[in-house]
Amino acid sequence: MHLLLIRHAQSANNALVAAGPEAFGAGRVADPPITALGVRQAEALADWIDGVDPRPTRLYCSPMRRTLQTAAPVAEALDLPLLVEDFLYERPGPTDGFGATQRAAPGSSLSELASITPRAVFPGSVTERGWYTGEVETPQQAAARAVRIAAWVRETHDEEDCVAIVAHGAIGALILSAIICPGRQETLGGFVAGTEPWWFNLANTSTSMVELMPGDKIEVHWINRVDHLVAAGMVTGASAHATGNPGTR
Repeated sequence: MHLLLIRHAQSANNALVAAGPEAFGAGRVADPPITALGVRQAEALADWIDGVDPRPTRLYCSPMRRTLQTAAPVAEALDLPLLVEDFLYERPGPTDGFGATQRAAPGSSLSELASITPRAVFPGSVTERGWYTGEVETPQQAAARAVRIAAWVRETHDEEDCVAIVAHGAIGALILSAIICPGRQETLGGFVAGTEPWWFNLANTSTSMVELMPGDKIEVHWINRVDHLVAAGMVTGASAHATGNPGTR
């Protein structure tokens, strides 16, 4: 079985980061859409993904607007239904405010999310009142959820499947660590978001491919790959920049 983990395209909150903490705190929203740049990134991803070997057989995303918007053209390119799972959300869940004022939000309504693509298939937990009913998720809870997601990938798919998940930077990094280095991953829940001593930096629309073999064996094929952005002329060379706080975007 293969897992193809994809981070969503640039969101409006991502774009605010460059404006500084004050602008980010004042302007961020609980469920941002992708930007014009994000739309181009998602289109480039869709143009590239049909050539991936093995070809994805299942396509999932979180019930957050930015993953649905990123996954919509991918679903068209692969001619697959887009299966929305409510446990794939970004750490710490949909939230309003920032820092000391941060509070949990319910997420977007079913009608808002369903309008993005007719290929989306939603669980019963996504309603007109939203879908998130918990409190602001702690780093410990997010790390534990990543372990459950990794187990779900293994336990609910066939050996021949290539499972593509369009998710997020922070929970994506935690899923990778739960699969690749589970012993160390358990320690990440003990750190405030953004202060972790080690991390997988995942760029917008980056892809990571991991093969899950019997007996908990794994093979990492690639991490944080952006070939599609290079081919589309959107990225040249290479860059390495700290993500800052990956849990508040």
